[in-house]
Amino acid sequence: MRSAQQLKKLFFRMDGAADSRKVEFTSEAGRRWEAEFCLYAGTDPQAGRLKILFRCLSSPGEPQRYNEAPSGLSKAPDEAVRQVGEADLWELLATSVKV
Repeated sequence: MRSAQQLKKLFFRMDGAADSRKVEFTSEAGRRWEAEFCLYAGTDPQAGRLKILFRCLSSPGEPQRYNEAPSGLSKAPDEAVRQVGEADLWELLATSVKV
């Protein structure tokens, strides 16, 4: 059941209606990136962690990447964005996977 809910959230996210928040940052290499915290599945202990989609703004041809928010980070996109710093985003980007 939870997988169906996450897929539903993903489809709504593509329409711009899901719970997600974006933050822009500059990588250590000097490229501008956007990180989108999304696929909000609730705040209860069993809810999955947020997914983070990375898009390179300074090089649109660069493949998009994704990662999972670290444990301990809020499961609400608004709060999660406030909890991470630029160094955290660099680390998440460095360990992300190409889409």
